[in-house]
Amino acid sequence: MSNLCDIGVDPRCWYPACRSDELGPGQAREVRFLGRSFVVFRDGQGAVHCLDNACAHRRVALHEGEVRDCRIVCPYHGWEYGPDGALARIPYWEEEAPLPRLRVRSFPVAERSGLVWFVPEPADPLPPQPPDTSRWDGGEWFSFRQDRVFPNHYGVGLINGMDYTHFHLHRKYQPWSRLRLRDLETDEQRVFGSYEVTSGHSRAERTLRMLLGSDRNASTVTYPLEVYYDYPHHQARLGDGMVVWAFFRPEGRDRVAVYITLYIKARRGTRRLRQFAEPFFRRLVLARIQEQDAWIGVREQIAWETRPDEPRCELNPVAAAAERLLRSRWQAYVEEAGPPDDRWPGVRLTHGAAR
Repeated sequence: MSNLCDIGVDPRCWYPACRSDELGPGQAREVRFLGRSFVVFRDGQGAVHCLDNACAHRRVALHEGEVRDCRIVCPYHGWEYGPDGALARIPYWEEEAPLPRLRVRSFPVAERSGLVWFVPEPADPLPPQPPDTSRWDGGEWFSFRQDRVFPNHYGVGLINGMDYTHFHLHRKYQPWSRLRLRDLETDEQRVFGSYEVTSGHSRAERTLRMLLGSDRNASTVTYPLEVYYDYPHHQARLGDGMVVWAFFRPEGRDRVAVYITLYIKARRGTRRLRQFAEPFFRRLVLARIQEQDAWIGVREQIAWETRPDEPRCELNPVAAAAERLLRSRWQAYVEEAGPPDDRWPGVRLTHGAAR
């Protein structure tokens, strides 16, 4: 087994750059992916664009400049680039003289599910559209964000999200007393795991049951828990009342941005109570669980980096299947596109990672 931290992700997929409401008209921001820098910007008409974040002149970062109409302007000499990356203007250039035929690379970009998405290495044809969360974005569901940059490898966090047997780590906040794996399905694009969880009467369990509108008088309540790894992103569904989406953008070998949205169904009769309870649930339970996940992610990263070739005894078939898919997709990409070399400096091919 090779070091998990040597494994990259297929860049020919859609990855989140930022939340849509974090990029206003005339704004630009840097986006990192596997060690490379991109710039996304929104022009004056509201359209979003993505370019390589380096001026063709002296490679200065374009996101440090300004957005002017539908162009982005380098902060150094004022070179302007259009949405397609073509050089459109040099302020000190003779008007009669033709501009140098230069461009910076442009990348596919889209807005969907409240996020700006881009494809870091365009393919022909382009991948299917990014995930659609519109069915949960209406008034029947409460939603809140848990976005975070985690200081660990993408694979560490992804496998953690599929592996619900790790809740010993979160035992103080564990919202169920028993968990059983019911089903596992895999193919070249997806891992699907079905768990069954039983909730009792601890404080965390009572909070969960209240949020899901379950029978408060029952001694126990059983819910189906479904987890999906639709490469390269993650979704979980608890019963018919809670959905979590996690969209990943690996920034480097030990850093991953994760855009997380949790949806809870707004049921009649408990709406006001749940509106009151959810901020406390988010702050006192979910935020602390996330802190623990960040803490353990660093420890697992250290374990991979210091003991990369020592065997791991993985007993959860869902976690094992997610890791196999992660590795096989990277292997397929390397075989098709060749070793990443300088294209993706955030990946280090050692320990036979691409063999």
